[in-house]
Amino acid sequence: MAGLLVHTASSGSGAKPTLRNPAEGAPGVVDRAAGEPESSRHERGMPVGFTHSEAGARAAAMAYATASQRWLYMTDAEIAEAVAAIATPEAAPGLASEVVSEVSIARDALSVSPGRVWWLVRPLATRIQDYAPDHTRVSVWTITILSAADVAVPQADWLTVTVDLAWSDGDWRVTAVDDEVGPTPTAGVRDEPWSPERFDEALTGFERVDAQPTR
Repeated sequence: MAGLLVHTASSGSGAKPTLRNPAEGAPGVVDRAAGEPESSRHERGMPVGFTHSEAGARAAAMAYATASQRWLYMTDAEIAEAVAAIATPEAAPGLASEVVSEVSIARDALSVSPGRVWWLVRPLATRIQDYAPDHTRVSVWTITILSAADVAVPQADWLTVTVDLAWSDGDWRVTAVDDEVGPTPTAGVRDEPWSPERFDEALTGFERVDAQPTR
């Protein structure tokens, strides 16, 4: 989530604000990525059970690199459980602490938006940097699109997320994650900055490519 321009705001009460999944009838976006990598099952809201192959490693890396699509709608405890489901026991506590810290900031800010929250996290390309039967390193080029009235202007954040994986307990599990900005394309020559309201209005009636409507 590094780099996204959100403004922190108070909810006006002592309770921590939460975002509701639109699948439950609330405005916003769903917590599932389009083109979700194939896996044999889900555990704690995360795909698991990837094949012991380069293709399985790519799919596991993509699932983690775009997991903030789901995490935004989870509680801190649920995030910790989700990370534990896909990371090695040694790496899980540190990764969970980092993720909870980042997601809490974004969740608290976005929850006070009076309009729809557009939050799309997508993998665009992958590269195997190192592969062996017991470990692998995969880089995933991602884009995150965010827009929320009074909180975040429409924006795109381009990151290359590098995921280190170990084959452990019959699955590819995360041992470490790093990211760096870019590669970042410039806006098209016909494009211009959009306000959140104009952005949302222009997308009225559109359905997301994962077949889940944004309400």
